[in-house]
Amino acid sequence: MNNIRFLKRSEIDGQKWDELINNSANSLPYALTWYLDAVAKNWGALVLNDYHAVMPMVWLRKFGIKCLYQPYYCQQLGVFSSRPVSPDVYRLFLNTAANHFSYIHINLNPSAIVVAGEFALIKKKNLLLGLENSYAAIQKKYSEGHRRNIAKANKAQLIFSEQCDLKSFQNFYLENVNRAKENFKPQHEKIFKKLTQVLIPNGPGAIFTARDNEGNLLAAVLIVKHKMRLSAIVNTSSATGKKYGASHFLFDHIIKKFSGSGYVLDFEGSSIAGVARFYEGFGATEETFYNYKHTLLKNIRVRFA
Repeated sequence: MNNIRFLKRSEIDGQKWDELINNSANSLPYALTWYLDAVAKNWGALVLNDYHAVMPMVWLRKFGIKCLYQPYYCQQLGVFSSRPVSPDVYRLFLNTAANHFSYIHINLNPSAIVVAGEFALIKKKNLLLGLENSYAAIQKKYSEGHRRNIAKANKAQLIFSEQCDLKSFQNFYLENVNRAKENFKPQHEKIFKKLTQVLIPNGPGAIFTARDNEGNLLAAVLIVKHKMRLSAIVNTSSATGKKYGASHFLFDHIIKKFSGSGYVLDFEGSSIAGVARFYEGFGATEETFYNYKHTLLKNIRVRFA
């Protein structure tokens, strides 16, 4: 018999949890305890039996309502298990979540396909690039526009670097993030700093940059290495960087560095057409994950912090 418990963060066995996440077929770094601790002030979980499957639950209270939401720098969560999750088990997780929270708006990993129709899940677009082939073979699939931008960057003599101190990277990102477009608030800045301090320098994060020949930062990407996945959780460029194709140049060098390795480069989206075109221009292919929204409230729209 399947028994699901709702556990507070303090009640979760961290060792069992992280072992399960690491051994899951759909393993993602966002679901590890230390990552959730960095991006979420409050989180708990639904746990099936003795950690046979788990579902992280990141929550807050808004107007007295307990809401389940998707935190910043955490593209997707959902159910994680070392074995394929049956529709019955996934249904049990989502129905139990709905019993605990009046409002839910979260992203579920691709394993949610087994209940996508039943729960009217909305498809979301992620883009992945397999790096098992040689650089030359991967490069052949670049779009013409990307080739031109990379050539422009090379002509401007941009420099690829794997060295960047954390403070410089943080300042560069915070200076160039589009706060209005991305609804980036002061609390998100705190989360960003806390997460990057965990990821770097002794964690699984790596910063890659593009600079001009005077050493000025033009573009930066923060990648989290997890299993055989390279997740680009932060990708930012200055106005000058955009002018010289710095992001095209930077990802081209990252692809070159890891080509033939068997890693998968996870661009982290996007459902935004312009962003999707940028990643697709490197030959990335689509992976579908899902958005789940559930509410017992009528005529109320909740904006998350």
